[in-house]
Amino acid sequence: MPARPALSVCVPVHQGARYLESTLRSVLDQDADLEVVVRDNGSTDGSSEIVRGLDDPRIRLVRVEETVPMAENWARTVELARADLVKIVCADDLVAPGALPAQIAALTADPSLAIVVGRTDMVDADGRTLFPNRHVPRSLLGPRPAADVLRAVVRHGGNPIGPSAAVMFRRAHYEAVGGVGGSLHFTMDLDLWVRLLRHGGLHGDSRTAASFRIHPGSASAAATRAEFAVQRAFTRRLIREAEPAIRRRDRVVGVAGCYAALLRRYGLFLLGDLSRRRAARIRRHA
Repeated sequence: MPARPALSVCVPVHQGARYLESTLRSVLDQDADLEVVVRDNGSTDGSSEIVRGLDDPRIRLVRVEETVPMAENWARTVELARADLVKIVCADDLVAPGALPAQIAALTADPSLAIVVGRTDMVDADGRTLFPNRHVPRSLLGPRPAADVLRAVVRHGGNPIGPSAAVMFRRAHYEAVGGVGGSLHFTMDLDLWVRLLRHGGLHGDSRTAASFRIHPGSASAAATRAEFAVQRAFTRRLIREAEPAIRRRDRVVGVAGCYAALLRRYGLFLLGDLSRRRAARIRRHA
């Protein structure tokens, strides 16, 4: 094997052929010392063939025939990583140009940090931007201690940190907290970010680090009452575990925040669906 890289970009895949090449190119085009670990979770749509077609020595493809749940695929993909720094990128998302070297530099320069994160553009199935600069509110910009971040999560009522493609973390911290948890599918990424904060603070960057794609086949394509209940239960558990860092006013603001987060989520996916329908009409009449 070549020398250990600075960063492992982990790409868990299941039926990701439509967007996978764009996702991988957004990573490979970066000026960074990296490897890309792709674990094909029993896809039948040619995902592995797309990876092989890129013919890049920085890519390591592991294909398995048995399909496991999403959280387990994430965990098994990270297990294959060799670098000290890790980023998980879903097979339909994109990493912004320049994001990887900037995040590597931030984590390398400050050993007190557990997480670095940039903002996220929400894009539709064709890559058109629906909402730019989402996540990482002003309260999370710059270096922030863990307690400040936990309060921001409670007040937000959802995920103010962002999706995995926007976040970079340390492999040692990931292993220390037990990796990806499989019991909280809807809050799987946020649960990991919160547990990583046991080992340090967060640095939030106002620049865009990733694009999160909204399309009917995405794992986040709907917000059900059950998922909302999971989010509320997660927030209540966080309040209990983070005492006394969570103040009374944080809890009060968080009650309203959780409903606002639900409305934002519904609105986001509704706009994505409208954009998809409009694009389909234009193609039909072209």
